[in-house]
Amino acid sequence: MQNLQEWLSQPPRYTTFRVNKLKKFDCDSLNGFLKTKSKELNTSALPNFYFIKSDCLVLEQWPEEVEVKKGNKEVIVDALCAAAVLRGAHVFAPGVMGMPMNCQLGEKVDIYGDMEGQCKRGLKITFEGKKLFVGTGVLRMLRQDLFDNGVQPSGIAIETLLPVSRLPVVNETICPPGVLLLQNLPSIVCGWVLNALPNENILDMCAAPGNKTTHLGEMSNNQANIIALDKTPQKSEKIKENCIKQGVSCVNAYAFDSTKCCSLDSNNVDNGPPFPPNSFDKVLLDAPCSGLGQRPQLNNKMTPKMLESYKFVQRKLMKAAVEVLKIGGKLVYSTCTVTVEENEGMVQWALEKFPCLQLIPAEPLLGGPGLRESGLSDAQRVMVQRFSPEVDPLRLVEPIYRDSIGFFIATFTKTH
Repeated sequence: MQNLQEWLSQPPRYTTFRVNKLKKFDCDSLNGFLKTKSKELNTSALPNFYFIKSDCLVLEQWPEEVEVKKGNKEVIVDALCAAAVLRGAHVFAPGVMGMPMNCQLGEKVDIYGDMEGQCKRGLKITFEGKKLFVGTGVLRMLRQDLFDNGVQPSGIAIETLLPVSRLPVVNETICPPGVLLLQNLPSIVCGWVLNALPNENILDMCAAPGNKTTHLGEMSNNQANIIALDKTPQKSEKIKENCIKQGVSCVNAYAFDSTKCCSLDSNNVDNGPPFPPNSFDKVLLDAPCSGLGQRPQLNNKMTPKMLESYKFVQRKLMKAAVEVLKIGGKLVYSTCTVTVEENEGMVQWALEKFPCLQLIPAEPLLGGPGLRESGLSDAQRVMVQRFSPEVDPLRLVEPIYRDSIGFFIATFTKTH
């Protein structure tokens, strides 16, 4: 367990982008951006990048010779913001907690994360609580912009130069809109597992903000019939916005509770939710979960009661997914957490609860097998994939898939 805890406290050593196959990506734009950044860091070295598949770009750390040098004025950010900096993000205004009085625009600053949530917003002096140095950056907002005008600030407060993780600070803006999308590697793998094809009827049950939804649309060459659901109008609007940005037009998004997405009184998928039983060729249930696979985790506030609550909604969603799935159809279940109860335990529960379900290999099998002593047999463990630091002889995997976020994928088919 200690190994897992240490792993979760560290960021992955690379960044992944999903490349939109419906648009044109020019590697020269990334190369040019990295060369500009190397000058800012006073180095001639460049980080390596490569493709796993045509839609998955991997960007590695800056070489070790590129050093993170601290010794500037300290800016305190909240733990969530600090974790994002370690993943290669800029500091956005809402994340800033404290800043000295005498800072200047364009000045280089040290970025520290407030590890215990003790820093009061607007701190003017040095923070004495538990803090973690996460990188250096250039100040783009002053105190009066952040704390003194009575309005919730927005925008980039600090342009991160170099995180302690040495991950390049690169985002989608280096290309035209919709060409690149920052996305965790297992989330991209999840799309490969579902493998959306033209003319298939596909349901994405918990779709917001639409990153997996748009991947499915792109994989099908914009020719699948995809329904995307999430509970609120704000979330369904976000899905629609991302589809427009990505150039995906084969998705219909609705604000709807997916636990109620099946109804015997419905007779046509085209009318929107709820849907008749046996409506979809493929269903993606990327379930709401405890999120304990996110890395790095610097300040986890999950309580046992909160942790216990997730399985109940996951089970309701699984029941609905089984009902709307066609006989012979494919159901992909995924989470971004590491608990057995939400992963292998859900697989075991589903197989016992629904005799019509059969576990099948979640191919391509790139993550490790399910955990030992989790309630699954070895034959079942090898069909699912768990992204974690575990090394299991049942299926040895490439190092990159053991240095992602914590994630789980299982695939079922409906036999009758």
